[in-house]
Amino acid sequence: VYPTQEVDTLGENTSGEDREDKGKDPREERGLMVALVAAAYVVWTMDKVNMSIAVLPMAAQFHWDAAEVGIIQSALFWGYAATTVLGGFLATRFGGKRVLLAAVLLWSAMTVVAPFAASISTECFIASRVLVGIGEGLAPAAGINIVANWVPEAERSRAIATLGSGKNSGSILGLLIAPVVITSVGWPAMFYSFGILGLVWAAVWAVFGKDYVADDGLSAAASESSAAGGREEATTEEEAPIPWKQILSSAPLWGVIVAHFCHDWGMYALLTWTPTYLNQSLGFDLQGSSEITVIPSVLAIATALLAGTVADRLRDEGWELTAVRKTMQSLAFAVPALCLGLVGALGSLPEAESPSRIVPIVLLTLGIAGGSFSLAGLYSSHADLSTKYSGIVNGVSTTFGALAGVCSNAYAGQVLARGDSWAQ
Repeated sequence: VYPTQEVDTLGENTSGEDREDKGKDPREERGLMVALVAAAYVVWTMDKVNMSIAVLPMAAQFHWDAAEVGIIQSALFWGYAATTVLGGFLATRFGGKRVLLAAVLLWSAMTVVAPFAASISTECFIASRVLVGIGEGLAPAAGINIVANWVPEAERSRAIATLGSGKNSGSILGLLIAPVVITSVGWPAMFYSFGILGLVWAAVWAVFGKDYVADDGLSAAASESSAAGGREEATTEEEAPIPWKQILSSAPLWGVIVAHFCHDWGMYALLTWTPTYLNQSLGFDLQGSSEITVIPSVLAIATALLAGTVADRLRDEGWELTAVRKTMQSLAFAVPALCLGLVGALGSLPEAESPSRIVPIVLLTLGIAGGSFSLAGLYSSHADLSTKYSGIVNGVSTTFGALAGVCSNAYAGQVLARGDSWAQ
């Protein structure tokens, strides 16, 4: 059910090649925009993974059981799911720059106030995490909107892979920095420092960030729409009605949605629970758990860049776009499924034996890294379906991915609370 045609199915596409021919999209400026959005994704993921480390000392201090930890870990995804479509709508109407700026400001401010919220009550802390999720839910659609309008289709897989590498870099930095800060000055300082970093990025973005605007003053998508339709007077994006019925009834989009839900079910659970698994099941301390969790993220960066490069190379060699996306996404499902299945099968091995610690770590590393093939699969499909409405398409799809994060994290907490094994 992925799209079989070579053009977008949900609205006017924007030809990056045409933009380059007209000199409207300088490579240097395009690269700067992708780099800045990738930097936002670094901060975005740091503020996701920070809780996976902070939850260990916080659970001990506030006496949270596994079920409560599961609810707290899933709280961010509640807010995340609530605003992904809104982020797409706002990015389509007002441009990705302003939406991304507002998103980072919101989640960074809520990260700074998290310790104060936790000191009041668990409920207040959960509310602060929901607000972090609301801010983070606006980000992916805004980022995709910026990339879709700046980057031509021939380079898009690599651009999306760069954003994915930003997310993986955020995991690495978060997992390395968080335990050092926590053990040195306490878990509240971790929230303060991570939140301030986001505010610094917002200041840089406010100065250098921009939406793509053609020489005629319209967005790239609007300019292309005008040219394709042969209208003498172009209709701006703000005035054009969004084809919600066509978007929500698109079979290719629902294919991407199913893939997104299935992918994020496992990936978000691994993102939040892997340090706890290493601590409770394999016996590593806080620092050791964080350092080991970094390894999959390092390999995931290389995998993401490889996937993007291979995908664009296959396109250059004449592969249909659909075939490239399906191949990449199939790898993103098959590799983690095999590796996690083997981790579960090894769950009965004695924890004291060295192989029982090394083998699961290797399998987790390969499984998490293998999921990065999705950056040249489902995550690139949003812009393929529609450049003009890429933010909305991404928002609809990401909503279901966020719901998967809510369900998988809550489910994991309930499984552990009732005494089942990590293999379960």
